[in-house]
Amino acid sequence: MTSYYRQQEHTIVGGDLSAWLERLVENDPKRKGHLFLVRYNKLGVFVIAEWLDKYNIFVDVLNLGKSLANFGFKAAQELRRRLFAPVTAEETMRIINQNDSDFYHRLQDEDSEETERRERVTIGE
Repeated sequence: MTSYYRQQEHTIVGGDLSAWLERLVENDPKRKGHLFLVRYNKLGVFVIAEWLDKYNIFVDVLNLGKSLANFGFKAAQELRRRLFAPVTAEETMRIINQNDSDFYHRLQDEDSEETERRERVTIGE
């Protein structure tokens, strides 16, 4: 999700996790200084985010939920995967095709169930 930073809606959080985020990308010139930890005040959730440009626009990278304690080894692995091994175009196409296939199969199943129900109603069951 892309957001425009507003002080009333967001709080940038410092601390150990923020320092770890800085160290994580210190050797990546494109990302150095761009990762940060933010709290959505209305929702009460913490998110690892990345600045997109100089106009205070950022994108959510990893939602941690309502507690920073949710950030553990598995979350760190997922963050690294999202940052350094993004989904390829081929994988994106496969995922989209699978979702489309699932959608149409559900429609077919619902249509079959409705046809069977109408047949039972017609014969008076």
